This record gives sequence, structure tokens and C-alpha cells, in this order.
Amino acid sequence: MEKVKTLPGQHQFMSVRQLTVAGFLSAITIFLGLTGYGFIPLIIMNATILHIPTIIGSISAGRRVGMIVGFMFGLFSFIRTLQAPSALLMFAVQYSIVADAFICIVPRIMIGVVAYELYKHLKIREVARVAVTAVVTTVCHTVMFLGSFTAIVGMPYAEAHGITLANVFNIMAGITVVNGIPEAIVSGLIVTPIVMALHRSGLKVQ
Repeated sequence: MEKVKTLPGQHQFMSVRQLTVAGFLSAITIFLGLTGYGFIPLIIMNATILHIPTIIGSISAGRRVGMIVGFMFGLFSFIRTLQAPSALLMFAVQYSIVADAFICIVPRIMIGVVAYELYKHLKIREVARVAVTAVVTTVCHTVMFLGSFTAIVGMPYAEAHGITLANVFNIMAGITVVNGIPEAIVSGLIVTPIVMALHRSGLKVQ
């Protein structure tokens, strides 16, 4: 569980350490988002590594930190869809700004929850625990993001392109395989050594 020291009679949302970590990882997310280094353009959507600071934050500093950093990830993803949307999210923007904001932001906030809960409940060697959390959380992120798109604008998207909803599901499944698997592998390779180093320095969820 996340343990945060509080003064008698007071409830503290986050410790100073958690706020510091959240600010630092949010800054990294902002940098990656503003420069575009966090997005990898593909044919119909952008692959991303912006989820990595969120996972690191959740495993190293707790659920709240992960959710805050995830929100920053989602916010920059949303801003990017307004500036240079992928072919897929261009439809979401044209259909509804609110729908686009939900699709971009909410699944990214949930990365923090998923990563924290996975790490908390896995009972395996620490290195494997971190790696599995990073890989599985990345796959879950892809599923949550594409699932949100399908649930909110899947039917209008199918109608606009003259295809069935089943074909939309097939498209989402294809993107999950093409984008999600490489993203998951990269996530495991990057997150694991960074988190292990942070743990050795004393930054770890208790």
C-alpha cells in the first residue's frame, strides 16, 4: 500500500517525495509531448512511449503519482490530436471534442491504477515483477485506449467508412498486435532497469 506520512489530525493527499516524483515525471512527459519524441507516427495512428513515465511513477511512488503523470500523458495526446491527429483520431476529433478528450485522457489515467495494482499483487522475483508489470500494463493501455475509441465512436466510424462494427473490431485488434506488442516489449526493456535503479536508491512503493 502507499504509505504517506501525515501530521496529526490532517489528511495529506501526497507526500513531498511523491509530489517531487510526479513533477519530475510530468516534466519528462511534457517534454516528450511537446517535442513529439514521445510519439512514433505509423499509418493510421501514433505509437507512443509516453506511457513509460506513468508506469515508472506508479511502481516507484504509488498510484496517485501514476495517475497524475498519466493525466499529463493524456492531456498532451489530446492536444496533439487537435494539432496533428492521426487518421484514426482525426475522426474522433471531428465527431466530438468531448469524445476525443475522453479517449485520450481517461485510459492514460488508468495506466497508473493498473500498473500499481499489478505490481502490488504480483508475487514473483522483483526484476520479473517490474518487467511483467510494465509489459502487461502497456498491453492493457492499448486495449483500454482502442476499446474506448470503439465503445464511443466505433459505430459512427463504421457508418462513415461503410463497414460493419465487426470490421472496426478487427481493425482495433490489428492495431493492438502491430502497435501494442512492440510498445510492450520496449516498455519492459526501458522500465525495468530504471525502476530497479530507483528501488536501489530507496524510491519504492511500500
